[in-house]
Amino acid sequence: MIEHTDGEQASTARRGFLERLLGSTAAFAILGATPKPAVANEVLESRAVFSPGDDWMDELKAKHRTVFDLAAHKNGKPLTQAKNYLDAWRDGFKVPEHDLNLIIGVHGEAIPIVLNDALWARYKIGEQYEVIDGGTKSPGLRNLFSAQNADAGGLVTLEQSVEDLQRRGVRFVICMNTIAGATKKLSGAGLGAAEEIRMALLGGLLPGVITVPAMLVTLTQLQERGVRYLKIA
Repeated sequence: MIEHTDGEQASTARRGFLERLLGSTAAFAILGATPKPAVANEVLESRAVFSPGDDWMDELKAKHRTVFDLAAHKNGKPLTQAKNYLDAWRDGFKVPEHDLNLIIGVHGEAIPIVLNDALWARYKIGEQYEVIDGGTKSPGLRNLFSAQNADAGGLVTLEQSVEDLQRRGVRFVICMNTIAGATKKLSGAGLGAAEEIRMALLGGLLPGVITVPAMLVTLTQLQERGVRYLKIA
């Protein structure tokens, strides 16, 4: 009987996870189903990080480490809280940003925060997730939480946007269960075939967003590594 080390088992599990993803991608291509052109372009250009393992957690070495559990977009309030968190450490306690690790665990109804403009337009994200554009007073047709759409009169300012928080070292993480839930929601609304939507969502995450298999497991792993947990309401 051959015994495998924990490292070998983890490596095998990760390879299996990637093989299943690539298998579904291949099937998608064989069936000939392709996303709408605008979405397809975003898929090719996306720099989202697919991370079925926990290697990215090894980079969390700051003195103060916190994860925000974010299950609803709350019209951008959680991003304001993230900015306030960083500002308070800097201004009130003179802690430089390299001594901070902030992770935002996005799941459930918070998914609009990390989807690009093409997905918002194609899948009516503002309507489906009840995100109202402050300017037009109608469901948003673009990501109102991203830097290119942020403004003083909108849901978030530039300093509260996803990209500006990333610039300050914040990591945004989303789980595959949330991708699956969004796929079911959007396909159920008649906005496309499930596999088309799933692949578009994976390719249309904002640059730098990390994907993990399950948020509850990730939150547990982070706490096991000494990262403080905060539920964002």
